[in-house]
Amino acid sequence: MCFNKFSLWGFGALLALLAVTWWSCEGETPEPDDIRDTYVDQWSFSEVSSQIGPNTYVVQISKSTTNTDQVFLENLYNIGFAYKATATVSGNNITIPSQIYNGNTLTGIGMLSAASNTINLTYYMDNGTTIDTCSGVLTRQ
Repeated sequence: MCFNKFSLWGFGALLALLAVTWWSCEGETPEPDDIRDTYVDQWSFSEVSSQIGPNTYVVQISKSTTNTDQVFLENLYNIGFAYKATATVSGNNITIPSQIYNGNTLTGIGMLSAASNTINLTYYMDNGTTIDTCSGVLTRQ
């Protein structure tokens, strides 16, 4: 069998290109197709309320099926999983726009950690008489 020097050179160049491509991609963490996927989970929420004091409970975060930047926070304020607060996510930021939540006006903001395992969240529950300021850390379970 006879190989000319050009076919061997071409084969070597192809191998070198494949090796460079493989090494350059190694160790990269792909970005999720849907940023909300980094929020979806069950979280343990250790919070301090100005009206109730310290409390720890579970919050479930799920994706909206109708809005691609919205998530739902179930059981926020520890009032039951039947209640869902709507929030929007943009990168590591989560925003709870003003909304009626179990008869109260709810609003808040938070930030997902770089490792995506905690969310620092501050929110306000206004019953028309008193505003309860709540803040704490959601930790992925």
